[in-house]
Amino acid sequence: MDWPDPDAVARVLAPLGELAQLDALDGGTFASVGEARFASGDEAIVKIAPPDDAPSLLRYEERMLRTEAMIMRLAAARGWPYPRLLLLDTSREVLPVDVLAMSRTPGDRWDLAEPAMTAEANDRAKRELGRVLARVHQETGTEFGYPSSTTLRAPTWPEAVERIVGSVLDDARRAGVPLPADRIRRVIAEGREVLSAVTEPRLVHADPWPGNVFVVPETGEVLGLIDVERALWADPLFDVVAGDAMNIGDPDPRLAAVEAFSPEELARIRIYRVWFTTVITTEIVPRGFTGDWLIDYRAQLAGNLAALLERSGV
Repeated sequence: MDWPDPDAVARVLAPLGELAQLDALDGGTFASVGEARFASGDEAIVKIAPPDDAPSLLRYEERMLRTEAMIMRLAAARGWPYPRLLLLDTSREVLPVDVLAMSRTPGDRWDLAEPAMTAEANDRAKRELGRVLARVHQETGTEFGYPSSTTLRAPTWPEAVERIVGSVLDDARRAGVPLPADRIRRVIAEGREVLSAVTEPRLVHADPWPGNVFVVPETGEVLGLIDVERALWADPLFDVVAGDAMNIGDPDPRLAAVEAFSPEELARIRIYRVWFTTVITTEIVPRGFTGDWLIDYRAQLAGNLAALLERSGV
């Protein structure tokens, strides 16, 4: 999505001060992301959502900036290391989309710092991330699914998973993404009994990969997590998968702040891996990703999904 007229952006951000400079940032896949500097010297990170009918959107991404604002308000009350909400404009009076501004997160992106960090520092980062997520997972809701979605919520976890994965498969079909949809649906259908063990909706970050984690490289201390717009009321084990998306081997218990997983938990993790791999395979086309890196990425995703389906016996 291209940046809208700078004067219009300045009018939306006027409650924060006089806009002096706005620079686009790389990395945003859902929203356009920029760094705003104001005449006062203050700074903010600005997200501008795509139009509601943008072809780049998957159905579960409906009005996600509103979810992000809700989670940031909750984080401020609970003391989680998430960015601070500075502004949310959903009026659509100046721009026809939602706009959010938030504080900068200190530290370095873990995915960029990780190769030069010591093993001890990386281990600390992984464990601290797990402990932060465990604090978030203490928050309970009244129903499962995506807070800002009008359709992808349900009173039970198996029903919510079925709706959400079904919506992603519908997105894949519309985008022309080839997927073994029937086999994926079978994994979800045959997993209903396992999923039914989850009876209390818990808040999950849903995208805690190292690129969304900011650390002190020298020590591994976690300073903050960003991109909380994909948060949903779910099973906390979903974050174990979302935080280590390309891993189809033994899941890392540090991401759940535990020593090991039970057989029942491992069964649910296998289902979430099929779900998450389906999502990140599907989004490639509507997002318009390009580059030589896609060749190996697509091949790895296809191999991972094939292996996960085989292990699921479908």
